[in-house]
Amino acid sequence: MLPYVRQLLTDLARTPALICTVGRDTAISELFLDGSPKRIDFADSWAAVEFSGWHIHVNLATVTTVCFTEAQSHGDSISLFISFDDAAGQPVMRFYFPHASHTHRSYTAEELDLFGKFKGQYKGLEAGG
Repeated sequence: MLPYVRQLLTDLARTPALICTVGRDTAISELFLDGSPKRIDFADSWAAVEFSGWHIHVNLATVTTVCFTEAQSHGDSISLFISFDDAAGQPVMRFYFPHASHTHRSYTAEELDLFGKFKGQYKGLEAGG
């Protein structure tokens, strides 16, 4: 599972216009990706992802499931995201594809295609990681 999660995290961090959310219970950070991380490092199960204005450290050993989700969001909009979840089904972090409610209520064909490419490339690999 760990090599799979590392590669997916690397590919997502290098994709512009995504929003990475991290947090637990009472606080969530929204981190906007520009597609040009300054560094992505792995040490054992830990990952460090650094952009010019922020960075995160995450223990990838806590990730037991990766979910590709299309869900109802604010109002009548839909959100597309990839969630890195722990054993209790709680998100460790999520990567939201360009959030439709920021500009419009439905995703463009290009946005749907980008999510579909990630899903097609990674969906079947999580069990064999």
